[in-house]
Amino acid sequence: MTTARTSLLLSFYGDDVTGTTATAEALTVSGVPTILFTKPPTLSFLKRHFPSVRAVGVAGISRSFPTKDLEPLLKPVFRRMKSYGAPLFLYKICSTFDSSPAIGSIGRAIEVGMDVFASGFVPILAAAPRLGRYTLFGNHFVHLAGDVYRLDQHPSMSTHPITPMKESDLRRHLSKQTELPCGLISALDLEKGRKKMAQRLRDLLNRRTPLILFDTMTSRHLDMACSVIWDHTDRTKPLFAVGSQEWGYGLARVWKQKGLLRTQEMLRGQGRRRSDRSLLVVSGSCASMNGRQIEWATHRGFTGIAVHPERLLDLSMRKTESDRILRCAISALQAERSAIIHTAIGPGDSRIPRTKRTAEALGLSPQAVTDILGQVLSDVIRQLLRRVAIRRLVLAGGDISGKISHALGIWALQVGAPVGIAAPLCYAYSSNPRVMGLEIAFKGGQIGDDAYFESVRTKPLPEFRRVSMGRF
Repeated sequence: MTTARTSLLLSFYGDDVTGTTATAEALTVSGVPTILFTKPPTLSFLKRHFPSVRAVGVAGISRSFPTKDLEPLLKPVFRRMKSYGAPLFLYKICSTFDSSPAIGSIGRAIEVGMDVFASGFVPILAAAPRLGRYTLFGNHFVHLAGDVYRLDQHPSMSTHPITPMKESDLRRHLSKQTELPCGLISALDLEKGRKKMAQRLRDLLNRRTPLILFDTMTSRHLDMACSVIWDHTDRTKPLFAVGSQEWGYGLARVWKQKGLLRTQEMLRGQGRRRSDRSLLVVSGSCASMNGRQIEWATHRGFTGIAVHPERLLDLSMRKTESDRILRCAISALQAERSAIIHTAIGPGDSRIPRTKRTAEALGLSPQAVTDILGQVLSDVIRQLLRRVAIRRLVLAGGDISGKISHALGIWALQVGAPVGIAAPLCYAYSSNPRVMGLEIAFKGGQIGDDAYFESVRTKPLPEFRRVSMGRF
């Protein structure tokens, strides 16, 4: 497949929706015009409707996919996005490296990517220093509530219901997902300076090392890694890379230094307004940070609506439970109170083991559980949009968020404004007229401070200007 000459600097696919919008935020606030899609458009559509973008992303759902289904899911997407001609393609993963040999395998995604892009090597930069995610000597660490945990000792990630992280050494973790060997650019290499680091990379490439993991502790490390990696890009043969949303910050600084970025061409209008309307939050996350955010908001006037997932899994109780959720949400929103529909409040919620027991009794896989919950919550949101004026929505939890965004007919997203870090408010492009222009934030379970939901509710935004009404 030949690639076309374009002005694109980067194309990227996110393995969940929340992380993809975080990548778009990093690029947008760094002055890189960026647009997101839920499936990859043709190159001609991009050129016709979004000629000024320099980065284009696709919000995917591969993190929750069984490994056996990853190739048929990813290969067509990778092939189309390769045709865009961007010199670098990023397979965006969660900065907590969520994956397993059976579900959301990063190793299998790399194998598919190397096959499509024929990449000479795959740089892997998983850290996100702004968010408190660090890689040191190949081991991954996460900051939470004033402490830094090794990934396999993190309160939420070590007990994740679908992809529990039992190994902090990312090379060992990957070795369970692919036979491709992985080298390391360590913090010691980084501390020796850019030239020594570049030489270490060349040494690994001379040994034909296919995967190369980069330690990252600071923004300086991030910038050095992105700079050295960018030197190995070529528009005629795009480089396939893997990592967190903070590639966006590092790459943008590299592009500015090299004179590759002009003054940002804004994709939205300039008039700003404040929103004081009610907010709807739909949370499918069991992360501890997300639980704290729910508790903070419900103690300050948000109406909490507890979903009982085990009832939604049982077909005999599904309609009764979904009708109850809908009635509670309508009551709160019509009274101009913000509402949070949640399936769990933190990893210790008693609903989690009850749901597991019910799923096992019914013979449902974790993927089937996600599908059912996503379908039911999508139906609730669609009915709410028909019956209540909703202008702003938060979807929390990457796996279910992807299911809901697809069900709402969202085909593109445009960053409107950041809210803290890594969970911006976006404008939705949708085939559903009630969803077109909806202000929506996709938030990962570990993202944001305690007051995140209230910050979203009151965040000023520019008036939405539809860049395109085209379809692809």
